[in-house]
Parts: sequence; C-alpha cells; structure tokens
Amino acid sequence: MMNMGNLKQPDTRTAPQFRVNFSSGFILLFAFIYFFDQSGFLSALLPAVLVHELGHVSAMRMFGAYPTKLNATLSGFALDYSGDLNERQEILTAIAGPAFGFVFSILCAKTGTLRNNEYLLMCAGLGFILNTFNLLPAKALDGGRILYFALMSAISAKFAQIAIHISGLLISGLLIAAGLYCIAKNYGFSLFLAGIWLFILQQNKSCK
Repeated sequence: MMNMGNLKQPDTRTAPQFRVNFSSGFILLFAFIYFFDQSGFLSALLPAVLVHELGHVSAMRMFGAYPTKLNATLSGFALDYSGDLNERQEILTAIAGPAFGFVFSILCAKTGTLRNNEYLLMCAGLGFILNTFNLLPAKALDGGRILYFALMSAISAKFAQIAIHISGLLISGLLIAAGLYCIAKNYGFSLFLAGIWLFILQQNKSCK
C-alpha cells in the first residue's frame, strides 16, 4: 500500500536519511494481533508486506527518487519520497508493489507445494489477497493511484480526483454489502471490516 508525496529534488551526492514512523494506533493493533494470533497469521503477512513495499522502493530508485519515510498507521503504510516523478513513473511505481508481491506469492506457493510447507502456503495466500486488494481503484490503495494518475494524464487532475472518490465509495460499498452477506452466512467479518476501513479512508480529500 502506498501514499506518496512529492517533497523535493534528491541530493545527487548523498541519499536522504530514511526513517520509519510507527503511530501509537499501529503499535497497539500490532501488539493486539501478535498477542492473540495463534495461527501464524502475522508472521506470514509481514514478508508479503515487506516485499510489496520493496517493489515500490525499487521502482522509485530506478526513476531517481529516494524514499525518505515509511509511516505505519491504522490506515496502512504511507511511503514519502524525495524527488520528482511524472505521471507515467508514478503509475509504474504503484504497479511495482503488487507486481513484486504476486511474484513472491507464486514462488511461495510453488515452494510450499513442493516441500509441503504450510507456512509458505500461508505466505502465498495472504500475499495474493494483500496485493489483489491493493489493486482496487480506491484512495489509499495502489489501484487508486494508478487510476488517478492515468486519468490526470489523460484528462485533468480535477476529474481524476472526482472519479477516484466515486470509485472508492462504490468499491467500499460493494465490500460492505458482500461483507454483510458473509456475516449472514457465517463466513466471518473480514470482508465487512475491510469495506468499512476502506470507506473511512475515502474521506481523505486527496489521492496523493
């Protein structure tokens, strides 16, 4: 998941210092999941998240930008960078995260199947879900950034902002509806909570 903002041109001599910032809400949520996690969910999800973010950083560096800060909050991960990326580079950088993630999932699935390793199969499944969800066209997700910069390049920034807001509300609404169906069928609360979380994020006025 990526929320990047243009800050300043990178120093061509030395890279800016990279920082990681954890919000108190993120720390509490992490501790809660870690304490009650009996299935290894967290340990299987973390590699998928790290590989996903590595994809963004790799693309960013390829285009001459430097990551400066990774913010971990209840909204997800937000990656700030120093440098200038045009619309095409923004799109490719957004795509790189899920692309790395899907490759990671495929490798984990193949290796896990060959070795009959449940942990690797869990990594593959969670990685696939994470990266598929991130490609949904909504704010705060990679799919939203891809759609936003594609529309901004083709039409205008104002139209792109309106379109991505509407798209995000529709997507979150569908997830909530599907989640209510799953609850009624005793399939769990996960999809419903994902829809609520995504709906809240759509209240952010800017896609960037």
